[in-house]
Amino acid sequence: MNQQLIAQLEAEASRANTDFIANWAGTNAERIADLVDIALNASVRTAARALWALEKVAAAHHNILLPHIPALVAALPRFTFSGMRRIACKILMLTDVPQKFDGPIVDFCFRMLETSDEPIGVKANCMSLIASRIADYPELKSELKAIVTDIITTTQSRGFASRAKKCVGG
Repeated sequence: MNQQLIAQLEAEASRANTDFIANWAGTNAERIADLVDIALNASVRTAARALWALEKVAAAHHNILLPHIPALVAALPRFTFSGMRRIACKILMLTDVPQKFDGPIVDFCFRMLETSDEPIGVKANCMSLIASRIADYPELKSELKAIVTDIITTTQSRGFASRAKKCVGG
């Protein structure tokens, strides 16, 4: 693992540091690979910070993380920190993930939606990921809508309800 990059990630958990690292990585495949390696293999705190930088990279450079999608999808169930799950789902939302990964992604997302103590940010990103696949799998819409309706009534989150309208309708 890139020890210099780890030191920079551990220096501070700030937007400025995250932006600095994302800009440093840019479109450089080797630097991005180093960030992915840290995100998948470092301590939770350092890995979460690496994922945050990767989210910024993905937002700035659409589909640049495509070569790393298999590893990120495989790692979803291993992310023990909810922030990591939320950010990983956001990265998947920012990337045109090949259809062959839909099964594991949708399965993971439904499990997160059905987990009562999962934070609403994770649930919102999971809902959006499933909704983005409904065109290919229309049979998911009624199941998603039922789960989302239940979440809205139990959490009273206006932000989640607003996104739900966009994802599954009224």
